[in-house]
Amino acid sequence: MDRRLALTITILFVATRGVILTLAYLFENAIPRNYHGPTFSTEPYLRSLTTGDANQLLGIAAQGYHADPVVLQFRDWPFFPLYPLITRAFSVLTGGDIALAGVLVSNLAFVVALVLLYRLAEPVLGADRALKSLAFVALAPGAVAFAMAYSDSTFLVLAAGSMLAAQRGRWWLMALLYGLACLTRLQGLLLAVPLAIVIAQGIGGWRTPRLAWLVAGPIAFGLFALHLGLAFGQPFGMLTAQQAWASSLDGGSPAATAAPGASPIPAGPGGAGADAGLALNPVTLLFVALLIGYLALLAWQRRDGVPIAHRAYAFVSVAATLGAILLNRTLLFSVNRYMAVVWPFSWVLANRRAPWLEATLLGLLGILFTVFAVLNLTQALAP
Repeated sequence: MDRRLALTITILFVATRGVILTLAYLFENAIPRNYHGPTFSTEPYLRSLTTGDANQLLGIAAQGYHADPVVLQFRDWPFFPLYPLITRAFSVLTGGDIALAGVLVSNLAFVVALVLLYRLAEPVLGADRALKSLAFVALAPGAVAFAMAYSDSTFLVLAAGSMLAAQRGRWWLMALLYGLACLTRLQGLLLAVPLAIVIAQGIGGWRTPRLAWLVAGPIAFGLFALHLGLAFGQPFGMLTAQQAWASSLDGGSPAATAAPGASPIPAGPGGAGADAGLALNPVTLLFVALLIGYLALLAWQRRDGVPIAHRAYAFVSVAATLGAILLNRTLLFSVNRYMAVVWPFSWVLANRRAPWLEATLLGLLGILFTVFAVLNLTQALAP
């Protein structure tokens, strides 16, 4: 790692974590809150970083998957196993502290992800703009999740790593990382589209046995399904249990949070409630505006000359998110998190030539990052 890259990553990491930890201290000690949702840890700082989905992910790391519901009528099967497995292994270094291990895994993975993203961006943007693109990743509205006990950083490492390996012709490594990405999130399967494009471009056509490496993703998904089938008799429990979370909108308990991977609906007085989350309020409008912004960035990629494989990654990510929102309205409140791992958007932002526009965009993202950190740490919504 060259000195400029190391310095950039250090500054971004210290600055963003400084904001998050300062806010965590204030909300834990100085600023009263009306709502206190469940957290996995009760320790200072860790209790702010282990809310929302972290309860289920760390619960799996500590005890494995559960046959019985873990929250109201909801099971933990929709949460994929790789991040909990890594956290469990890492807890050996933290004296068995699962919460600390989960937070450390996420933050270390984020540092590695920034290195890989720079390697991906440099041939496209040049060294200077590739470094700037890292700032847009670190300050993305959903980047708060990269500091918490969530699987987002792990997925970003594996997605970026598989693309970089494919571009360098390291097919076995691409297959390994792709398979691991499919054990981290259901969306990992979508990486097959951009990876196939990279493979086809490398040999000048689609008729190549190298595409067979992409069977690693479905195999990995199949192994998870096999585990759920053998353990609980539900091989596709990760999908059926997800539907149970989604159905909480229609006649479900008003105390229920949103689906796995989604933010709880914006909290009304005394906590989250299903009807409050769908109201036309400032938080809802913020997420709608954010979605429109990402759609604009999606359209702008071609004009900026983003390579087709990376455009395809952005397209399938946005398409999957829109489809998920149509099936489950609460997933609108996770647009920030889903889009935080779509690195081509940071390339479009970093490629703006006017210094004033670049400064304005960075300032705007800095404000949004802080706003979402406040919303997340007060548990008004999860990342």
